[in-house]
Amino acid sequence: MTTRAETVRRAERHELTYGGRRRRFLLLRPEPGPRDRPAPLVVDLHPSGLGPAAQLRGSGLGELAARGYAVAAPQGALPYQGGWAWSLPGVPLAGEERIRDEAAGVDDVAFLAALLDTLDGMLPLDPARRHLSGFSGGARLASHAAVAFGDRLASVACVGGVRRPGGPGDTAPPLLAVHGLRDATNPYRGAAGPRWDEPVPDAVGRWAGAAGCAAEPVRAESAPGVTEFRHRDAAGREPVRLVAVASLGHAWPGTPDPLLGGHADGSGSDAYDASAAVRGFFDEFGGVRAA
Repeated sequence: MTTRAETVRRAERHELTYGGRRRRFLLLRPEPGPRDRPAPLVVDLHPSGLGPAAQLRGSGLGELAARGYAVAAPQGALPYQGGWAWSLPGVPLAGEERIRDEAAGVDDVAFLAALLDTLDGMLPLDPARRHLSGFSGGARLASHAAVAFGDRLASVACVGGVRRPGGPGDTAPPLLAVHGLRDATNPYRGAAGPRWDEPVPDAVGRWAGAAGCAAEPVRAESAPGVTEFRHRDAAGREPVRLVAVASLGHAWPGTPDPLLGGHADGSGSDAYDASAAVRGFFDEFGGVRAA
């Protein structure tokens, strides 16, 4: 069985120039099936302080390449705590009081749009099956991109960082949000100053409203300490979902990776497998199609 680290080592290293900067990204091409068949795409976004390889090792979403997905993992442009960070509209980085001057010249939402265009030119992709995922700052960037990209995304998965920057009339693709009740970086109940003021359930509720879903979610305890809130649409689907994990801090739950998994500082939890949940969500809302 191929390990996550081996999968990441197989990834192609690429660069594109955008906004006068050389931007790097990793790419895993879809493995099975004809190479001319349009494939679904996942773009996986790292948290502040890490990079694309660490994100793929932690999320395990590179494994989707073995199931026919193309998987890309770009790198942020802002140096931060030994790794990289994204420039988020109107938001300072965690632990910083003000927005950096250098961030003013970096539009990472537009960079992601350019990355999608670049990937379209590199391999056959199905434009109706593009997905975004991310952890922490990467999840927050995915939230902004979901509003800006219109109908370019089939779904979005946000772990430890969902926001809803748009209004009621803005785009709201299917969403899976996973968040820890013990998260001290991006608190579940909000109240962390202007950088993170809105409670997570409120952000997801506004997302559901924009998606045309019921305001009141269906609540279920899917496992001990794991509560799922699912907002149904008129067709009876549940395209907007929040999973609250009681034992989880600011980490990607269920991963064996020590960096994203929070094993060193005790913020992690094995009560919920976010990697499996995200893969299943992407399959449900635009995955690999039968031949």
